[in-house]
Amino acid sequence: MDGHAHVFRSAAASPRGVDELAPADREATAEDLLVHMDAAGVTSAVLVPLDGADDDVAEALDRHPSRFAAVAVATPAELGTGGVDPVTALRARRDRWPFGALRTMWLGEPGRPVADSPALPVLRALAAEQLPLWSYLPPEQLPLLEELVRLLPELPVVLNHLGFCPHDMWVDEHRRPRFADPFPEPLVERLLRLGDAPLVHVLVSGQYALSTEEPPYADLFPVTRRLAAVYGAERLLWGSDHPWPSDVPGYPVLTGLVDAALPDLDQRGRARVLGGTARALFPRLAAPAG
Repeated sequence: MDGHAHVFRSAAASPRGVDELAPADREATAEDLLVHMDAAGVTSAVLVPLDGADDDVAEALDRHPSRFAAVAVATPAELGTGGVDPVTALRARRDRWPFGALRTMWLGEPGRPVADSPALPVLRALAAEQLPLWSYLPPEQLPLLEELVRLLPELPVVLNHLGFCPHDMWVDEHRRPRFADPFPEPLVERLLRLGDAPLVHVLVSGQYALSTEEPPYADLFPVTRRLAAVYGAERLLWGSDHPWPSDVPGYPVLTGLVDAALPDLDQRGRARVLGGTARALFPRLAAPAG
């Protein structure tokens, strides 16, 4: 099971945002993803919109309910900065379509306690409903997450892309996001400490954007193995980050990265990372499709 994949249509067909990575004419449809998945033997996937415009993902769930679960991207309404009650906004959005997690790059004002954040009511609601927080936080937001997992230890959290904190992105010649110096040692140590919170998980994905090497991205083996030693297979999940790496190096290559980085996994652990953890987080896909 693919734990993290993006689908979207052109900006003319969808109200999504436009940037260098996803220019107005670029598309990555759910049906294109299914072609890649079927060729690689992947039965199901967790879809993630590019931003708060979630029409494409919602429609994909409606067309393929046995193949997809989904994450929504938080908007100011859910984060408590949009002038409406954030919990009401979250519930109204879930009434419109059945997403199973909420992604954010913002938890509150840096330097202020997360307990004072306008997003806290929604974070409490996620914890109460056991909906994962899909965390993709820039460096200045990481202290808020460290506070949050102490304040709400019952909140499931998924650290995107090996826990990397996004900064200074550029787009390469293959139309993929890239980042330099993704894992300075102080960050790695903080990610390992986050593993003390029992419901924090790590998405094993994004290697193509973080590595300076060709597949299997051996320069990321040390950090991947350190994370695995703390989190265990029960809290790791594989994701492709489609469509960015699906042409180069190719979707089938991505499914083999877990075996390359974590060769000591036993059969049960491998099954957990390659689908079991994601299915536990998204009960609508609790059984393999087919």
